[in-house]
Order: sequence, then structure tokens, then C-alpha cells
Amino acid sequence: MNTAAKMKAEEATSVHDQIAPVAEQTLAHFEKTSAAASSALSSDRPITIDVFASVNTLNSEATQKSLDAVNQATRADLLQLAAEPAIARVVVRNSAGELKTIFIARAGGVGHTKGEYLTASYRSPLGRLASLEVGDELEVGKGGNEVVYRVVNRALLQPRKTLGEWDAHNTVFKSEDAGPVTIVSLRAALAGPLVNLSDLDLLDSLLAGDRETRNIIEGLTRSVVEKIGLRDQSVVDRFQDEIFRLPLDVRLAIMGPPGTGKTTTLIKRLGQKLDHRHLEEEEKASVSRSIAGTDGHDSSWMMFTPTELLKQYVKEAFNREKVPASDFNLQTWGNYRKAIARQDLGLLRSGGRRGAILREQPQSTTPETSERQIEWFEDFDRWQLERFWEDLKEHAQRLAASSDRRISALGARLASVLPGSSDVATASTFVAIAALERDVSTLASELRRVVDVRTRESLASHLRRDGALLDDFAGFLATLSDAPDEIDDPELEEDEEEEESSARKSGREQAFEAYRRVAKAQARAAVSKRPIGRRTRTGQILGWLGERSLSAQDRKELGEHLLVLGALQRFSNPVRRYLSGLLSRYRRFRRDRQAEGVWYVATPLQGTDLTTAEVDLLILVMLRAGRALLADRTIAGMIDESRFATLRSIRGLLRNQIVVDEATDFSPLELASMAALTDPALDAFVMCGDFNQRITATGIRSMDELRWVAPAVEVRPITVTYRHSRALANLSESLVELAGGEPAGAKLPEGMVGEGFAPLLAVGLGRDAVVDWLADRIREIDAHMSGRLPSIAILLSSEADVGPIAEELDTALASSNIPCVACPKGQVHGQDNEVRVFDVQHIKGLEFEAVFFVDVDALAQQQPELFDKFLYVGATRAATYLGLTCRQSSLPEKLRPLASQFRDRWTPA
Repeated sequence: MNTAAKMKAEEATSVHDQIAPVAEQTLAHFEKTSAAASSALSSDRPITIDVFASVNTLNSEATQKSLDAVNQATRADLLQLAAEPAIARVVVRNSAGELKTIFIARAGGVGHTKGEYLTASYRSPLGRLASLEVGDELEVGKGGNEVVYRVVNRALLQPRKTLGEWDAHNTVFKSEDAGPVTIVSLRAALAGPLVNLSDLDLLDSLLAGDRETRNIIEGLTRSVVEKIGLRDQSVVDRFQDEIFRLPLDVRLAIMGPPGTGKTTTLIKRLGQKLDHRHLEEEEKASVSRSIAGTDGHDSSWMMFTPTELLKQYVKEAFNREKVPASDFNLQTWGNYRKAIARQDLGLLRSGGRRGAILREQPQSTTPETSERQIEWFEDFDRWQLERFWEDLKEHAQRLAASSDRRISALGARLASVLPGSSDVATASTFVAIAALERDVSTLASELRRVVDVRTRESLASHLRRDGALLDDFAGFLATLSDAPDEIDDPELEEDEEEEESSARKSGREQAFEAYRRVAKAQARAAVSKRPIGRRTRTGQILGWLGERSLSAQDRKELGEHLLVLGALQRFSNPVRRYLSGLLSRYRRFRRDRQAEGVWYVATPLQGTDLTTAEVDLLILVMLRAGRALLADRTIAGMIDESRFATLRSIRGLLRNQIVVDEATDFSPLELASMAALTDPALDAFVMCGDFNQRITATGIRSMDELRWVAPAVEVRPITVTYRHSRALANLSESLVELAGGEPAGAKLPEGMVGEGFAPLLAVGLGRDAVVDWLADRIREIDAHMSGRLPSIAILLSSEADVGPIAEELDTALASSNIPCVACPKGQVHGQDNEVRVFDVQHIKGLEFEAVFFVDVDALAQQQPELFDKFLYVGATRAATYLGLTCRQSSLPEKLRPLASQFRDRWTPA
């Protein structure tokens, strides 16, 4: 045997000597743990934690909320262990110099712990060992019971059971003197040394060594992305691990380039923080003080994604972590905005309740406003607060000036509790007003009775002359639109509840309520000298009634009573009026600023209409105001009273944890609204994103905006990318530099092997030519993969082209039995082995083995402001294969400096 062959054989034998015992113990653990879990699941007895012989005391213990809850958690653990017995094997040396082997499972905290090894949940403090590098140390324990562990060797495991036998595929092993190596199959490594120098001739030795080399690969390998979705990363690196274990009450921003595992880290964190067994005592105390409390904590969370497609695959990732995630927990902001604005906050019209109509187009604000949303918000918030308190002061003075001593005295007392011109009103101001509410209510009830009697008398006098008046009036009302008048005049707001109530009545009752309402509006208008518009609903009714409405004398007397009553009612439920009156105040603010040429376009929207940005503005004001009011103990103690219904609705929206994926695609107002949904007891808000991947015109642009959204946010960068080959990672960095973005600093994991293929460029391709070119390149990838087609995405710049291109490409690939399907509006259709066609705007957060970006020059013309962002996002979806096409004969001018990085055929980089 020659020297080279001998050295190769000796090297393989040395590596095998370390790996064989690891493989043997690991596969035995898989078998025993899976069998024990399956046996426990099939038992008729209630499942308990002591199903196993013993439980490692290093693991977090389940809090005994109730037997049913414990059984449910334990069953989930057992199901996980039966399917995935462990995700890591770690050998550590403790403070006493003893070696211990620990198997770490993804979720469950139980397992065989007698004898040669321990087990731990990855979510437990000891589970952090799975993420540490060889040589790293970890201190576990508290209160004088601390133990320091030093990692001696580590194997990251991907268990798989095939034909009744357990194996682990692509195990990454590293020890103090070997590795990292990737072991394709642990079971194959059990075959024993494959080389026997005394018995094998040179040929057999070389073949045996070759087989060993194929099973044990020097360095790290990246698995092929075989299906669309988020990569399953059972163990994250030490930086990501540190992030997901940060305290529950931290406001956190995880920032990093594509493929660095930001979303995975976010999901790991949420999974751990929902598991009460693995919370620190301080975290458990905070949870117990939350609105949801301990019992409701595991469902008191919400995650926002920018697209429905990403939401679907995030849901799958949660399922892998055994975190129940319903459509209520996972939301897109567009859907959630509309739901809460309509159902909970009363901003949008629903049923008989007045409110605005949401319009996507046209925009009411200028393009500059979209870039200065924070200033726009602060201008409105300051304006509306001033108007609200000025209005209360004006009405307190009106009461104080009354000739009625009781009313005058009450007005003076109310004026004394209102903030001065330089004071800032707080929740305590509302509490002080509430202390006078009984006196306000008594006087208001007396005046209300007087007004009611007078309006009844007026209608009765008309009925004596025309007995069919109510029936005729009811018939007329039926011809009017169901929509109520929009109230921009604060003097009319006190009738809102009456109008909503009467909308549910019919016939004569509805006619009577309508008469009362318009009579009061007429009386107020008479004394306030504010005419009622003839085309409004109220104006049309008064026009129909004619002389059958109030007499001039009644209008004057009732109007004076109603002005006093309106002033009193300002103080009868100030919290509700502050929150429910925001829409009315916003309309007046919009008119004022529009007249000044500030924030808004010259052509006004209908008074009833709001754009999505305007709804976001109002939602944020309401949520922040609601949180501030709920922080007052006095108000919180009265929250169940009927007068706090609106505030109670806001309270019902708050969650223990709010997390946001792809945060840079959301505007400052959207993100701030999400942050305001957190329960103040925890203030647990976590977002992840990358400024270089912002593909929306209103998306958040800077760290300053991020810190406005979530003051005191802790920013944690991560830079190791697990998605790309080295060639595509280099291209990604070049794209960032070309766009003038912040350098991403992305780097590949230490020990990663394989340079990948240089990206392709094809220019001057028309429609037919581009389809043929795509088909040829896809067939080449299929051949590279030996007929096992990986996930492939075709990205287009226009939604209108998705269907036609998919159909033509499907025809072109039919002879190769490779199907191609369209994914209109990001909706995924078809099977994993099909080529999929998307509009690029829908693919944020996903990854594919191969990506083809068609007609990038057309995108440059359509989206000049965001072209580089879209290209960066599209290109960074690819793990190994990337191809670009252009209609013109060259790349867009902005991309030409990168032309040297592209090839015309698949070439190893």
C-alpha cells in the first residue's frame, strides 16, 4: 500500500474511533427514549411526569396549574420525544472534573436519566449547552448551588426512523481534537473501521476509505432546500441562543442580513417564554400580574407578518416547535387593523354605529407625510389633546356662568380640577372628574327629563292635528340611507348612543326616536347659530317635517337647556368621550391642516373616509392613551363599570407578548401600534428585520425610528448566514454596497465547505426566449440533483405575468416531467417538487435552493425607488442557484459594476 493511501486510511480510522461510541450511545438513546414515550402515550393511565424512572433535577419543573394542564403538557412532550428523542448530545466536564454526557431534546423535559447520561430540555438553562462551542463554559444554578460545565465535545442531531431503525442524518460533530465533521449517517458509522491494512489490497483499501470519506465529511455541509418554507434549525448558534433566553420583559430588535435565522430565533424565544416550566421566578411573577394571568399566558401572544404567504410558513415552524399557533395568534397587520378598528375601537362604520369608511385609494396625505409619519402623529396627538382639554374648560366655564346656583357651583368645581394652560393632563385628571360624576349625573338627569317632556309635547301637538304623522314619518325614514350623519360638531356627540340604539328599532318607535333627535339638533342649532346642512340626514328630515318640528320659542328654550346639558355630559364619562371622540377631532384636524397646506393633498377626501395610514394614526393614539389610563390603579380598579366599556375593549386587545417578523416592511405607525398592544405588566415586544430588505415605501427606515416605536429597545445584531453558498453571500454583500446600505457584515459559519455556483445572467431575452432559457437552466439543476428536484422559485416584477409565465414554463418542462404552478398574490399551490412562480413582493422571509429573477431591467423602470431593495430581497432567497434575466442587452446601469460576478452557465465559484 502506498504512503498516501495508508495515511488516508489511518485518518479515517482515527475519526471513526471518536464517532463510533457517539453513534452507538446516541442510537441506543433514541430507541429507549422513543419506546418509553410511545409506551406512556398508549397507556390508559393519566400521563404523569414520573412515567420515566427519574427526572433530571437540572430541568425546569412543570408548575402544577392543574392536573389537566400538566397532562396536556406532558402528552405534548411525549409526542415530541417519540418522534424526535434528542437534538444534541453534549459531553461536559463539571467543576469537580467529572465527565457527563447530556442528551438535549427540543421541547420535553423528561427522559432516561439513570446510569451513564442525563437529559434536558433545550428550553431549560442546561439546554444552552447545545448551542455552545467546544471549550465554552456555562454556569447553571443559583443560591450557592452553581455548577460550571465546560463543553468537551458536541454532536448536533437530526433523528430519523426508517424501516423501524433509528438513525441521525447529517450529524455535526466536534471535539477538542477533531472536527467539525458532518456525518451523513450515524448508523453507517457503526459498521466499524472500514480499513484493515493486513487484509486488503490497495484497491480495496482505496474503495473502503472512499466509502468512509463519503459518510464522514470534513467541515460543515448545508442541506438542500427541498421544499418552500422556513429552514428547520433545531439548535441555534450561541449568539441566537443568548438572544432567545433574554428576560421576558425586554423590548428587543433582532437585526441581521438574510439567512441569519432571525425568524427562527424569534420563534425559539416565543416558544420558551410561553412554556411556564422554563420561566425564571421573576418572569413568573410578572406573568401573574398580567391581564391574562398565569392560566392565560400560553395563549396571550400575537405575531405579525407582512404577507399571508410568510404567515403560513411561520405557522409550520411553530408547529415544529410544538407551539400551538392559531390564525388568531398569527396575523397580518392589514387584516388586524381593519378588525380592531371596526369591532373594538369604533373607528370604522359597522351596522348602525357611526364611523369612518376605510379607503385604500386615493391617498389623503402627501408623499412627504409618508416619510415623516412620526412628526405627523406627534402633531395630531398634541393638537387633539389641546382641543379636548380646551373643550372641557370651555364647558366648565359655561356651567360656572349659569344663573342656576347649583349648576354654577358645579361648574366652578369642575374648572378647578382641569389642568392649567401650562399643565399636562394625566390619568389622575380623569379620576378627579370622576369623583364629581354623581353630581353631574344628577343635574343632567333633571335637564334630560325637561327636554324629553318638551319634545314629547311638541310631537303630541302635531299628532292631534295629523294622526297619521308617525306612520308617514316612518315611511319617509325608510327612504333615507341607513348611514347616520357623521358628527364633527362636539355639541352633537351626546346623541350618539341614542342614535345607535334607535337604529335597532323600527316603525313608530324609530320614528319617535328620530323626531326627538332632530328636534334637539334643531334647538341646538338655533341657539348656537350653527346651521344644519340641508343635504345631511338631519337636514333632510327637518325639510320633510317643515312646520311640524319645534316652534321658535321651544327651540330657544330647549336649546338653552341642551347647551347646559351638553356641557354637563362632557363630564359624565370623560374617558369614553376622550377615546370615542378621537375620530371627530381628527376630522377637524385634517380640515385645519389641509387649509394650511400641511400634511394633506389639496383635494380632500370625503369627510367619512379614512386611508389605512390615517386608521393607523388613530389606532396608535387610542392604544397609547388606553395603556396610560389603565396604568392608573384607580381607573384599573373601576374597569368593569359600564362607563369604561371603550377602555375595557382596549384592555381586551393587550397581550403578554407581541412579536413582529420582517419589521422593516411596516411603517412607524404600524409598528408602534403593535408595540402598544403589549400588556404593560410585561411590555414584551420583539421584532426582527433588516433595513436593507425594506421593500415598502412606508417601511421603517432607521434606528431612530425604531427607537421611537419602542423606547429603550435592545438591539441585537446577528451576522452568521446559514442560507447562502459563499458565491451568493458575496453577491449579497455587493448588492448592499451598491445600494448604499449599511454593510450587512454577513459571514458563513466557521468550517462551512463548498463555494457554490456563480450566479447566471442572460440578457436580451424576449418572452419566448426567457421561458426556454428558464426551462434549460431548471433541467440542469435537476441533473445536478440526480433527478431530485429542489425548491425553485421564479420571481417576476408584475402580478399580471405570474399566470401566463407559469403556464408557458409548465408546457416547456412537460417533457422532463417537471410541473410549474402559479402562485397568484403569494398564495401557494401545488406540491413541493413543483417549480413555483411569484410576484417578488410576496416572497419575503422564505428561501429556495434556486431562484430565477426575470426581467430585472423592467423592475428597475417600474420601481426606481425600491428597485435595489427588491433585487436584494429576491436574490437573497436563493441558497445555491441564482439566475437573472434582462429584456435589454445589458444589466440596468446601477447593476453594471457587478457584471463580473455573473456567468452564462453554472460554474463552480
